[in-house]
Amino acid sequence: MRAVLLQGKMDAQLVEVPEPELVAGSVIVEIDRSGIGGSDVEAFVSGELPAPAWFGHEWVGRIVEVGAGLPDRFVGEPVIGAVPAPCGECRPCQAGLGSHCVVVLEMIVGADPLASTHGAFAERIRVDARRIQRLPEGIDINDAALSEPAAVAIHAIERSGVGIGDLVVVIGAGTIGLLVVELARIAGAARVAAIDPEAARRELVCDLGADAAFAPGGEIDGWLERTGHGLGADIVFDCSGSEGALAAAITQVRRGGSVIAVGVPSRTRDSLTSKLVEREVTIRASLGYSIADVRRVLTLMAEDRLHVSRIYQDDLIGLSEVPGVIHHMAQHGRAAGKLLVAP
Repeated sequence: MRAVLLQGKMDAQLVEVPEPELVAGSVIVEIDRSGIGGSDVEAFVSGELPAPAWFGHEWVGRIVEVGAGLPDRFVGEPVIGAVPAPCGECRPCQAGLGSHCVVVLEMIVGADPLASTHGAFAERIRVDARRIQRLPEGIDINDAALSEPAAVAIHAIERSGVGIGDLVVVIGAGTIGLLVVELARIAGAARVAAIDPEAARRELVCDLGADAAFAPGGEIDGWLERTGHGLGADIVFDCSGSEGALAAAITQVRRGGSVIAVGVPSRTRDSLTSKLVEREVTIRASLGYSIADVRRVLTLMAEDRLHVSRIYQDDLIGLSEVPGVIHHMAQHGRAAGKLLVAP
């Protein structure tokens, strides 16, 4: 069986690997689509992964085999990679902190015991049966490939508390940023602006509902001065993780506003701390997603309220093209639209 494996820094190769071994409690999924995400490119550059299954963690496919104890009727079901409900047994769960369940976090990064030794840049993978979520009828298979980043985005929206009338800024118009813009609108934001260095992405984010998009460097300041209450954004989402983005977010948010660091851990320095204290800004980090987030996303897609088709490119790429494409993205930047792999 063919799979693309990360072999080291700037080194991904299409190789022959053994067929995934079916064990009790697992299923084998034939991959229909997998998305190349920013974290895949970052892992390619660094050569580091939280787990081998992380390289290619956005996917949709069909169950072709089920392990012992699972009904055969699951075979043929279209599914996406998701997470289970909190286990109820780990220390965070026992402390009433199910949103930080160890089992859920392990499955998000593909570090659980039943994970494959490779990700979904492959023909087939093995996953814990608790991870799969059936795909509702009426959702396009390419759209479904974006369910994982959409769940990350909706988790950030929930963490932020964005609501009716809010003024929102999104830093970074990659896949997550684009989805945050759409979902902020659905949540009731009155005005949304985005910041991204790529002109093509700035154009795309406006097509998806942003009122304005700016290059980094302060151009947004005048817009914030003229818009809404003129005090800055109510909520700023840092979806880029780029150097200086968090500090920029703090200067763009109004006093007493909120900054949401989406899946990107940050190190607070003294100068950053002083800005936080001076402006009484609330910073929240948003890590991964829950099964409830996945179900919300699928419902929004099925109801034709969340539109993701403009986020990905129509032309699919094959497994043999993945190493070259990721290498190009690492050297020249990511494309405006998300690339989908059809193994």
